[in-house]
Amino acid sequence: MEYGQIHHVEYYVNGLEKTKLFWGWFLSKMGYTEYQNWDAGISYAHKNQTYLVFVEVEPAHRQFINNRQAAGMNHIAFKGGSQQELKSLVEELKQKDIKILTQREDAICFVDPNQFAVEVFC
Repeated sequence: MEYGQIHHVEYYVNGLEKTKLFWGWFLSKMGYTEYQNWDAGISYAHKNQTYLVFVEVEPAHRQFINNRQAAGMNHIAFKGGSQQELKSLVEELKQKDIKILTQREDAICFVDPNQFAVEVFC
């Protein structure tokens, strides 16, 4: 791991199982593999050693949902492949009925089950 490289990002979610289905599918496309798995969470690591952690929130906090317009993180962006690979991703998102927020020739932005925005750039 290089100095200054992001080590990991931890994301608290409502509904770990639906999160695993979405992120497990998507991150495998981005070159990540399952790294850690425990009752309240899961993580996926990239070959560059950066990893993403998903932890289910405590029941007392499940009434709160992600709001991209409020203070806090707005989205996470991934470097994708070619425009053809991006088009294929768009088709998969549509087949899975995943809400697409914006779509351009070189990028797509969509939401995960917790209403967190995800972008892919080619």
